[in-house]
Amino acid sequence: MQPLDLFLNLMLGLVGSAYLLYGRKQAAGLPMLCGLMMMVEPYVVPGFIGQLLVGILLAALPFLRR
Repeated sequence: MQPLDLFLNLMLGLVGSAYLLYGRKQAAGLPMLCGLMMMVEPYVVPGFIGQLLVGILLAALPFLRR
């Protein structure tokens, strides 16, 4: 595993856990779901580019929904 992959996985997990905690605190389902998916996504999506694109989409989804 490359250092860039480890950094991306760390950032996706960090941002995902922040979304999950925010969603739980505000009782908002979409940020909570996106946070959970961002934390699980590095285990499911192969490749750096795929993880990056899916992570950006999941991070932007709650803002696009508003």
